Amino acid sequence: MKNNVTKITEKGMCVGCGSCGVCKHITFVNNELGFPAPVVDDTCESCGKCLIECIYNMDSD
Repeated sequence: MKNNVTKITEKGMCVGCGSCGVCKHITFVNNELGFPAPVVDDTCESCGKCLIECIYNMDSD
């Protein structure tokens, strides 16, 4: 599994706070409900910087 904010968005835990935006590989688009959601680009290196900033990252893996 990728070491990026996709772990959070796939679980439905993301609230679009923007904290993960510290990474240059993340942009935000409005989701189906109209709220901002992070999108990770194809050049992501899975460094985990976005997960360090994410308040919903409870995983240790």
